[in-house]
Amino acid sequence: MNAACTSCHNTSRITEQHMTRQQWSDQLEKMEGLGAVIPDSDRSAFLNYLTKNFGPEKGAARDAAKSTAKKSGSAAD
Repeated sequence: MNAACTSCHNTSRITEQHMTRQQWSDQLEKMEGLGAVIPDSDRSAFLNYLTKNFGPEKGAARDAAKSTAKKSGSAAD
């Protein structure tokens, strides 16, 4: 996956997004249209990885952690 994705952009472009499996699938199709090479045999593994590590739940957990940090930081001010 690394070579297919990071040949055009950095990893934060991926890690900052938190999409559903269908949204990731749509994104892969878009990237293929722009020239990314994603072998059919690897597509399911790509989607599993992206959804597991950068799915909506991960984004919600990250946002909750940021919110908690901001609240505790502002209480100290």
